[in-house]
Amino acid sequence: MADSSSRTVVYAALAGNLLVAITKAGAAAWTGSSSMLSEAVHSLVGIVLAAAGTYASASLGLHVADGIASIAIGVVLAVVAVLLAGESKSLLIGERADRELSEAIVALAGQEQSVARVNGLLTVQLAPDQVLVGLSLEFADDLRTPQIEKAVTEIEARVKAAHPEVVTLFVKPQTEGTYRDIVRRLEEG
Repeated sequence: MADSSSRTVVYAALAGNLLVAITKAGAAAWTGSSSMLSEAVHSLVGIVLAAAGTYASASLGLHVADGIASIAIGVVLAVVAVLLAGESKSLLIGERADRELSEAIVALAGQEQSVARVNGLLTVQLAPDQVLVGLSLEFADDLRTPQIEKAVTEIEARVKAAHPEVVTLFVKPQTEGTYRDIVRRLEEG
């Protein structure tokens, strides 16, 4: 660096970036966002690399270190971008919910006395804390519509109380045979 005013500018920029990184870390802690946590980590790594490159260039006379630090920061940004793209893609396409959640929903539905059989379910992870569930149930043959509606309402209440991440639960009353036919057609394409 040529003079003390350029050093002051560089140090002010590093301090400003440190405040941005701390803000990102606070936002990640507050929201629980893994994307924001990735942003905070890459900001901190970038600050360390920039500070090391600046120090090596200014204090040790290794002027190439400043350029190497810049390239390293670019690589860190590229790696974070690839990781975030992978995470975002799975949410955009709609991945399945965790197996444990699916098994818990099936168990809760099976506890309802009017349910003769839980045929299966489909889940879509809409966001990290939002799941859509389609549940196929076979009800006892002697039930009337009001009784089935009451059972569905009770199942929805139990599932949502136990798993608040389930934002929507669709229940489709159907026989096991009908459910298997639909699954077979979907698998055949």
